[in-house]
Amino acid sequence: MPKTGNAQGENGDGMRALDRHDRELLYWLQRDALRTADDLARDVALSPSAITRRVRRMREDGTIVADVSIVSDAIGPFLSALVDIQLDRHALPHIDALLRRLHADPQVQAIFEITGVFDLTLMVVVADMAAYNRFADAMLANDPVVRRYETRFVKKRRKWSAARPLD
Repeated sequence: MPKTGNAQGENGDGMRALDRHDRELLYWLQRDALRTADDLARDVALSPSAITRRVRRMREDGTIVADVSIVSDAIGPFLSALVDIQLDRHALPHIDALLRRLHADPQVQAIFEITGVFDLTLMVVVADMAAYNRFADAMLANDPVVRRYETRFVKKRRKWSAARPLD
């Protein structure tokens, strides 16, 4: 069950508590953000106007941060790579600079700070191996804050989702 929150409707972290209807809306919107309020009303026990108000409020308060289109492989071939990076811990300002560059690069789909031998894992999508080599050379190989990196290439996507599980 979702947290009930305090008298102001917050959960103790300063964030508004989500009720069952909010969670149901988020469940469906994560699967198809283009669904209309009338369509959502078939799956969520609220009127279309109540759904519209709730979705607007979740967009305004930052619960919903973006609506995106996920494109299919039909747009052309691509190569996905998982890149594990070990950083030099003695260069904190340089680490911040590397993270800013990685964040700005559209080929980097995700940056995960992880535990273990490596410090970061990237999900990188490029057109082909030559494009990956250009990315690795420009972003990683010549950066003094990168102690080492290892790359694994995705053979086949069996499941991919940006949806977050909800209680």
